[in-house]
Amino acid sequence: MRILLIGGGGVVGTALAMRMRDRHEVTILDVRHVTLPGVSSVVGDANEHESLEDLVPAADAVVHLAAIVPRGAEAARQIDAAVRLNVGSVIQALTLSVRERVPSFVHISSLSVFQEFGRHPIRAGAVPDAIAPYGLSKRLAEQACAALAAEPTTVTSLRLAFPAQAGDWPRWRSPSAPEVSGPRTLRLADRTPYPALHPDDLTDAVERTLTRRGEYAAIALAADPRTIDDDTALRLLGWSAQTGRGSVDCVR
Repeated sequence: MRILLIGGGGVVGTALAMRMRDRHEVTILDVRHVTLPGVSSVVGDANEHESLEDLVPAADAVVHLAAIVPRGAEAARQIDAAVRLNVGSVIQALTLSVRERVPSFVHISSLSVFQEFGRHPIRAGAVPDAIAPYGLSKRLAEQACAALAAEPTTVTSLRLAFPAQAGDWPRWRSPSAPEVSGPRTLRLADRTPYPALHPDDLTDAVERTLTRRGEYAAIALAADPRTIDDDTALRLLGWSAQTGRGSVDCVR
C-alpha cells in the first residue's frame, strides 16, 4: 500500500514510518527533510495545495498528522497558526483525497477533544467539550471530516491518548519540550496511574484503520480502558492495546 504521512516528521509520524516501511511504500511530507532508510521524504507545507497535488493522487491512504499544540505563554499567539494547520490543512487534504478517490483518509486526532481526559474517566457517549485551543481545533477538524467524508473514501479520526516513544513507555514525554520535561508517569486526578500509548499499539491501530470501510467514525485509542468508556476501537477495528496488555501493572 502507498501511504502518505502528512506532517510525518514528528514523534508519531516517524514511529509509524519505521514500523510500516517494511510492509508499505511510505512517503513523509513535512516542512523538514526526514532521514529514515526505506522511507521517501518530501519537503513541503501541509497548508500549501501545491505540496499535496502530486502526492495525494498517488496514495492508497493518506494519514494526516500535522499539528500545532499551543502551550504556555505563547499559546494566544499560536491560535491562528494552530487553526490553520490543525483544521485548515485537514480540510484541504481531505477534499483532495475525496476528489482523487483515495480509499482511506486517516485524521490523527486526540482525546484532548474531551476537556477532562487524562484527569477524570470519560463516560460512555460523552460529547467532545474541549475549549482549550488544541482540543478545540481537533474538535473542529473532526467535524470537518464528518461533513466532507464521501464515498469511496473512508474517513476516520483516531483520537490518540498520550502517544509515547518506545524508550519512554509506559511513561510519556511532552513532544513540545522533550529534553526539559523528561518522561513522566500519567495519573488521573485521584493519583491512579495509567500507561501511555505504545507506538506498536498505535501502528497496529493505524494499520487496521487503513483497511476499514464504511461511514466516518471517530475512534478512541487509549491504552487503559478505565480512562474512557469507549468500545469503538474494539467494535470497528478489532483493536485493543496489547503492549503490557494495557495494564497499569506495567507503569513504573
